[in-house]
Amino acid sequence: MALTKQKVQDKIEIVSAFKHIQIRYSNQIVEDGNVISESYERTVVSCGDYDAADSHNVKGIAEAIWSEDLIAAYQEQIANNQLV
Repeated sequence: MALTKQKVQDKIEIVSAFKHIQIRYSNQIVEDGNVISESYERTVVSCGDYDAADSHNVKGIAEAIWSEDLIAAYQEQIANNQLV
């Protein structure tokens, strides 16, 4: 009867016009191979933040969906404080 705790990346979604990457993690308590407790947390990697994408293992997705034009448009929105 061994209890272990694990954090599993279980869902990745592309959200908003700027294609932010939303990642859901499942925090699980496992007993003898069976999940006996589970809770969730989410984090968002903003458009153009390749360092965060790399640390969450979604850099390949980021490189595929973020164009230079999209990143520039997002940065312009930030500069103008016009985020929705």
